[in-house]
Amino acid sequence: MEATIDSLAPGQLANRYYQSLEAALEAMSSQRSELAALFGLAMADEAGFDLMRGEGAERIARAYHRLVLDSDDALRDPKALQMGIALYAFHMLALLFWLYDRSPDQAATRNLLRWAHDLFKLLRPLFLLPLIPQGVAKLAAIVMPELLRRSERAAAQNDARDGQHQDFDIHRK
Repeated sequence: MEATIDSLAPGQLANRYYQSLEAALEAMSSQRSELAALFGLAMADEAGFDLMRGEGAERIARAYHRLVLDSDDALRDPKALQMGIALYAFHMLALLFWLYDRSPDQAATRNLLRWAHDLFKLLRPLFLLPLIPQGVAKLAAIVMPELLRRSERAAAQNDARDGQHQDFDIHRK
């Protein structure tokens, strides 16, 4: 998933995100039944597996963070990291939807991806208004609070002037 996201052609965030979701589903389509069973087992409390925490989840969230930063309509940190986490959360929701989609050829999932594309295309310009970034920040804090805290601490250490260095990106390679 990381390699797919990092290899996307330049473009707007909504287009690049849509392409990443399509690529993810395409890559997993031959093993859909196995993945559905695996996800069912992984979601049991006794499995000890957390889809929203841990190294794997953070790696994909960071890849989406890079997707946001590298888009033609890029956001700056910390909003870019928050949006990357929000994209990861929607990625997981779309994946679960796809796994249980019983429509012919998962047509409902394809419609969901097109809807998400349109939504993110509309949302990006609205980041100039405070309500949208505040909502995305709240979602990111719910989904991956530890990643946000580590990023904020690293940014504060990097800029002793005020602890708010907007361009600092701890996830760049």
